[in-house]
Amino acid sequence: MPLLTAKNVVSGYGDMEVLHGVDLDVDEGEIVTIIGPNGAGKSTLMKTIFGLLKPMDGEVVFDEQDITGMPPDRIVRLGLAYVPQVENVFPTLTVHENLEMGAFILGGDLRERFERIYALFPALATRKKTRVGKMSGGERQMVAMGRALMLDPRLLMLDEPSAALAPNLTATIFDRISAINEEGVGILIVEQNAKESLKLSDRGCVMAAGLKCFEDSGPQLLANENIGRLYLGG
Repeated sequence: MPLLTAKNVVSGYGDMEVLHGVDLDVDEGEIVTIIGPNGAGKSTLMKTIFGLLKPMDGEVVFDEQDITGMPPDRIVRLGLAYVPQVENVFPTLTVHENLEMGAFILGGDLRERFERIYALFPALATRKKTRVGKMSGGERQMVAMGRALMLDPRLLMLDEPSAALAPNLTATIFDRISAINEEGVGILIVEQNAKESLKLSDRGCVMAAGLKCFEDSGPQLLANENIGRLYLGG
């Protein structure tokens, strides 16, 4: 059974329906990338899975538990983490304080968790006391990902992790995503840099107009001429 299953999800904002019955699943330890044009409903699906939006219809199941419409503070305790595209750090807090906020529901000694995050993101280890608002976009993204990992999630959802980053920082972020997955964490990614994300992915899903219209392995999607022309820039 998949770790995450979204079945016939209908969702949107107020009376505006954005998703028109989307099915999606992610297996344990798998990387799945969602690609598609702006307005396809990719981020809406992420927010609905994580409980930031209540679906109008359909269901979301995580680790065999129905989490449909469950609030995010309960979902995160089950092992599902989410890093939104924007406003994903506390800019007035330091790197260490941001990571500490990620473990807000835990008590006791957090040293091993901090050590794990600083090992994954060595660039942060030397800047523990730096206020995150003074850091680059790539560094802030590392902080956001690190904070989400403080609770040892089984599945990490990332919404546009490479958005607005310089090419060298984009490469670093994808390298760290691969390293996180190698630790056994499943990853669901929404990403405009589709080629780079699909290179890492076990599977990819194409969304358009609020529907999932195609699915295949990452390599097969990269090799598909029609998908390449429509969604991968040729």
